[in-house]
Amino acid sequence: MPSDHTLNMLETLKYYCDSQITQTFSNDKQQVLSVCYLKNNHSFEITYTETNIKKNFRHIESTAEAIEKALR
Repeated sequence: MPSDHTLNMLETLKYYCDSQITQTFSNDKQQVLSVCYLKNNHSFEITYTETNIKKNFRHIESTAEAIEKALR
């Protein structure tokens, strides 16, 4: 289950959708992914650092689960 901290951070990104905020996640000082909220698509976009693959998620819960999974 996603942590409350991750869910809260995603809520904040969505709330400030008029700003361009990107949150970066690292594991052992290595950047793993970044996430931002796309107002025009009403979705979260995760960019995986190693592959530069971008995935979009409409729901906070599924976004948080993808983040938690990538950080394991």
